[in-house]
Amino acid sequence: MKKTFIYSFVVVFPVLLVSCGVFAKNQNSTYKTELDTSASATTTEIVKGKDLKGAQFNAVDEQGRKLNFQIKDVELDPKDPEKETYLYTVFYLDSADSQWKNLCTPDAENVAKAIPLTGSWDETGKHKESSDLMTFGCTSGVLAKCVRFGYKPWKNVKGKSLRDYHQACTRMTRADYCGNGKGHTREGTPIDIYDELGIQEKTPNSGMVFEAAWSPDGATFINRPRWYDTLSQIRQECPNKLKDRINESGGWTTAEKVKQNQSDSLLFNDSLVRKRP
Repeated sequence: MKKTFIYSFVVVFPVLLVSCGVFAKNQNSTYKTELDTSASATTTEIVKGKDLKGAQFNAVDEQGRKLNFQIKDVELDPKDPEKETYLYTVFYLDSADSQWKNLCTPDAENVAKAIPLTGSWDETGKHKESSDLMTFGCTSGVLAKCVRFGYKPWKNVKGKSLRDYHQACTRMTRADYCGNGKGHTREGTPIDIYDELGIQEKTPNSGMVFEAAWSPDGATFINRPRWYDTLSQIRQECPNKLKDRINESGGWTTAEKVKQNQSDSLLFNDSLVRKRP
């Protein structure tokens, strides 16, 4: 059983950083710095992983504010069995009191670290790939959480890119049924996640009921809402998108039946049945 959170605090910065001339080369945190050694020569130094500890750079946060940042620490994610994901402790200099503060708020396990991902996400939650931008997603938010679920957007599994699986996971985790950036969950809500690739498998006897199937653009089918929203309320939010994709009959269906009719479904989740107090 996995827990999800509503919000993700991110910092987005240009590939060419103002202060140190470093740019992100790939998710595994390999950086290349151009160093002037003479008036006519330039050498290239590759810095990656734990060697980035202590690096400082200028960047912008999700409000567009330009701030000074420092990587205080770097460690391999202990939850990654493949030992390829790094967790960064990223601090920013607060201009209000000139104090260094952690970019991230602690997650449920009191971890306040971040994972770097290429590109950025717009206000609707849609990923925009870029060779000029990289995003730090905190472990308390959906971007990093979906990586830690196993949906690493830089990888391929069984010949399929996990980029769309990661995007679908961010929709599912926030219960963003319409794919417009509007979540329908609450922080700490447990859900059970599974997919056709076997990255996450359905938990037997979880006590949960099938909720929805997911694609990068939102829900491909909604069996029942996660919390107290009604199906009619969600339909009104995006009537055209969810046409014929909501369980109108009142009798609950299963993920197996949805798979047969909605071939664009990548992920599925179960959740607890809640009654209004």
